[in-house]
Amino acid sequence: MKVQTKKLFIEGVLIVFSVLFALFLSQVAENQKTKKEKEKALEYIHQELSDNKDILTGWIYYHGKARERLRKMVSDPNDSVRSELKASGRIDFEIITDGNNLIDVLLTKTAWEAAKSTNIASEIEFEQVQQLTRIYSLQDILMENITGKFLDIYMDRDTHKIENLETTLIQLNLIINEMVGQEETLHTMISEFQKKYK
Repeated sequence: MKVQTKKLFIEGVLIVFSVLFALFLSQVAENQKTKKEKEKALEYIHQELSDNKDILTGWIYYHGKARERLRKMVSDPNDSVRSELKASGRIDFEIITDGNNLIDVLLTKTAWEAAKSTNIASEIEFEQVQQLTRIYSLQDILMENITGKFLDIYMDRDTHKIENLETTLIQLNLIINEMVGQEETLHTMISEFQKKYK
């Protein structure tokens, strides 16, 4: 009887050990899978931020030029660009931007949204998540609010009446100042993130 009890005890221990070992291996495999998914998500996020930073570099340059043109038009009633606008009889945005589009390509947030929706973001270091949240929140503000304000003014029918030139130039100048400032801030935030986490 003692031998049979001992044998049953050993078999029971082996079964428990086998189950625990299988659970351990399963957890290790799951952790490896999560780690790879996290690394891949961070790789995509870094690439997305790098692409957005390149876009911002172009925007800062072209929007900065438009800002300077607007500043000159606001401060100098005899500015040549302002005179060209008056001569055209309407406010032509291409004259203000020297033929460039205001927004030629959009900043993206697909990688960040995918990481959040698959809960991979919960695996990323807390400080990193905080910085990414700040970056993408400012990006949203820039894309939705500030650019939207500019377009609202530009699309307003009264904006294009030449008798409203002074008011329109002041409004556009204020908004493009804010836009370029936000672009520069976002560019800096992305650069700092890349230096810290690359």
